Amino acid sequence: MRFFALETDVEKIKRKFLSEGETEILMTYYHGLSFFFSSIRQIIATIILVAIGIAASFWGIPIGWIIGVLCAVWFFFVFFSLLKAYIDWAYDFILVTTDKVIFVDQTSFFRQEIKPLNLENVGGVSTQTQFWNIFPFGTVSLHLKEGLGGDRIMKRYVPHAQEVAAKISEVVTRYQRYDHTPEK
Repeated sequence: MRFFALETDVEKIKRKFLSEGETEILMTYYHGLSFFFSSIRQIIATIILVAIGIAASFWGIPIGWIIGVLCAVWFFFVFFSLLKAYIDWAYDFILVTTDKVIFVDQTSFFRQEIKPLNLENVGGVSTQTQFWNIFPFGTVSLHLKEGLGGDRIMKRYVPHAQEVAAKISEVVTRYQRYDHTPEK
């Protein structure tokens, strides 16, 4: 289903970016704790609003007014941020194919960014643990070749980051061993 820029059907995105003869090697979403950590502010704001509501009821303010005002404040200041964090977590993924790595970032209903990165542009892959490696996720970094500015693309909260980085490295190595120069 498509709602403005948000595409919820992953298969449609795959069909758009997979060329003929290209096969999917790996697809991974981000870990659920990425949603939790990005929504901590909204959880704290909700707790504060509930505390304000309880305090207001002790001061004798009518409960109807309290609920109405606090729900409106929560809806405008917390709900949309929470919805954004959910969409950012639920619909973002990394797709590795035989020819490229595709990063899908659907941040809201109105913003979608898809970065297909050809394997010939990948100079290296590295991984890093997060939170002392207590949780089964980490950071995966793709280092771009120097001709492209030598930048890197970092993605946090990747489940089993070491296995994902190893698979990307394997696909890049296989791609580089194969001769991709056009015949004359």
